[in-house]
Amino acid sequence: MKRVITFLALTSWLSSSAVWAACDENIAESTPASRFVLNGGEAYDPQTKLTWNRCSVGTTWTNDAGCIGEVKLLGLDKAKQFAQELGGGWRVPTIEELYSIVEQGCFNPTINSTVFPAVTNVGEGAPYWSDTPVEEIPSLVYFVDFIDGAVDGHSKGFPLAVRLVRSEP
Repeated sequence: MKRVITFLALTSWLSSSAVWAACDENIAESTPASRFVLNGGEAYDPQTKLTWNRCSVGTTWTNDAGCIGEVKLLGLDKAKQFAQELGGGWRVPTIEELYSIVEQGCFNPTINSTVFPAVTNVGEGAPYWSDTPVEEIPSLVYFVDFIDGAVDGHSKGFPLAVRLVRSEP
């Protein structure tokens, strides 16, 4: 009976939306916090010359609590529209740009959670849109799942999370 209760408690905890990173200490960090210049809700990456919004769309940066609010899931067209309305050069990243912030040695999440806090498992991972179509199947667009680092494709209307980026001049 004790094993059943322990199993149920563990299963419940693992399936919750909380994200607890697990990192392989034998693998060097691919996106250490020192790689980024943090300025409130923005993270500049001198390596790629990109500025990232540290919070997912739907959440807002606060200096004392990080990203607060609920991640908003959007179809790709709505995500692009949101970025355009936000202004300031924000846009949905390409797959190469988005994959550049995947932390290779970690999972659950596969992103530096100090730089990019509050990645939320939405039930089937933490999928984030890119703006790159799948060449072999143009009706699909690539996304990165920041729970396991997987790259896959989805139709534009499917609601996924969004992390905005802008290029520096």
